[in-house]
Amino acid sequence: MIKVYYRISDKGNPKEKILNAGKMDCLCNAIREFGKEQIYVIADNCELATIDNIRNMQLSYEETSLGNSASFIYMIKKIIASHNPFDYVYLLEDDYIHLPGSKISLEEGLAISDYVTLYDHPDKYIIESTGGSPFNFNKFHKTRLYVTPSSHWRETDSTTMSFACKVATLIEDLQIWEKYTNGRIPDDFHGFMSITQGEPSDFFSYFLRRMKKETFILGKNILFRKKLKKLISAVPAKATHAEVKYLAPVIDWNNT
Repeated sequence: MIKVYYRISDKGNPKEKILNAGKMDCLCNAIREFGKEQIYVIADNCELATIDNIRNMQLSYEETSLGNSASFIYMIKKIIASHNPFDYVYLLEDDYIHLPGSKISLEEGLAISDYVTLYDHPDKYIIESTGGSPFNFNKFHKTRLYVTPSSHWRETDSTTMSFACKVATLIEDLQIWEKYTNGRIPDDFHGFMSITQGEPSDFFSYFLRRMKKETFILGKNILFRKKLKKLISAVPAKATHAEVKYLAPVIDWNNT
């Protein structure tokens, strides 16, 4: 079973979202895919109307007033304190839409990877100079592709703060997440970079985008003897961030 920890907030910067992805739309969508008995809501800086909706849905929840980064770390520490290290959890933000079958795909992904996301971030298909991933320096970087009964997966370097993993993985990486959530907004990119690529010095940061990924990983392992973790994302996506300019490619999310 996968326990879903759902962070919802009425604060933050307004963003253009697809029409079927309001706060309650996304929450209802998560309930349909994962079941309300498996969802625990952290309602951070929420208005009374939002709290009333959560109550009416008969969801387990608590209210906080911490802000984006602080509520994320609070959630991780709560998960660690509340679960067995071998339990699986899905840390989910309040602006994601899931396709039917997402739960099954997530379970399959967790069987083969440390971290799993159902979101296929569009920056992986854009050259760095035009707003894409820093790994797409002059051309698209190579990746490994995996297959499970219901999905294909690409090995990737980073994703957003909506991902699934084993509780033991959060315990191992807690210090990394603390480091990259010391600002108002979590630095998801560099957090996952640290997890999947290692903590590069300034020297390695310079060469990181100019070396083959495999060469960099080998060098880091030799020098620092650090076991790097694997992050995979579903292709095509099983879920998307609902912001219009960051929709996962291929799928018409307006009609899901």
